[in-house]
Amino acid sequence: MSDLSVKALVDAGAHIGCRVSRWNPKMEPYIFEARNRIHIIDLRQTVRGILRARHFLRELVASGQDVLLVGTKPQIRPEIQKFHEETKQPYVDDRWIGGTLTNYEVIGSRIAFLDDMEKKEAEGYLDTLSGKAASRFMRNKRKVWRNLHGIRDMFRLPGALIIVDPKTESNAAREAAKMGIPVVGVIDTDGDPDTCDMVIPANDDAIRSVALVLSQLSEAVQEGLRLRKERKIPEPGKEAAVEPPAPKPRPRGGRKGGTPRGPRGIVAPSGVVGKVEITPVKDKVKAAVEAAKAAQAAKAEAEAKAEAKPADAGKEGDQPADSDNKKDA
Repeated sequence: MSDLSVKALVDAGAHIGCRVSRWNPKMEPYIFEARNRIHIIDLRQTVRGILRARHFLRELVASGQDVLLVGTKPQIRPEIQKFHEETKQPYVDDRWIGGTLTNYEVIGSRIAFLDDMEKKEAEGYLDTLSGKAASRFMRNKRKVWRNLHGIRDMFRLPGALIIVDPKTESNAAREAAKMGIPVVGVIDTDGDPDTCDMVIPANDDAIRSVALVLSQLSEAVQEGLRLRKERKIPEPGKEAAVEPPAPKPRPRGGRKGGTPRGPRGIVAPSGVVGKVEITPVKDKVKAAVEAAKAAQAAKAEAEAKAEAKPADAGKEGDQPADSDNKKDA
């Protein structure tokens, strides 16, 4: 285990925060004092955060899950790549592609597209193209490779994210929160600790500071990989890739639940979710007209029967008088 002491952190410049005017008040518990209008980070909190993150990452990797490292600042890019070389974990060091976590199926198709382009290049496909078409092919390949080369071997969603400066990588932190993936954040005094599940307060701009923190986390991941091998947990591969679970849809009755409903204006019965059959307006009007006609006809028929009854009764009353007259005659 590398040296994890307050002196080592001070030598690396991990205690130097941002200017007082740029601070985030939520970071107050992690600040020791303000000196020359610059906040000084409480390195005891830094050591505590690193130890918690080490334990969490070791157990996570030992259980068979992966860790995605995110850090796109140019000065820390070599440290991000060094972490990948030591742990073989996926990483993002150039630009976070929107949907890397929330739309992983499309990202996977783009990785397959990159593999296909490299296969064509190896088979001599460029020799069949004109100079302009070959240049366009290579330019497109370089663009796709730059965006996806760090996550080419990520065959499933990661178990956790390590983000250097969650303020800069806000999109990555937001997607992780949406997918329920825990975040370990190396965060400065201008960041929001609420975006991280585990906070490591440290200078996220200084190369030596980031290198020291990542070396500690790298050792924890390597220990987890050794434990995974001892437990004989299979490594993830393309043949074992599993489609990420779709986010659970929110009930349409309200923001936090409620009675599910069908299309607008028609409330579905309680416990019934699905399509509600709607009768076209023309059919409704036609049915109403036919019903009115039928009711009118029934009313007319009833009135006719009512008028016919007194007439029949009168005829029956006149019959005896006629018979008497006939007898008298």
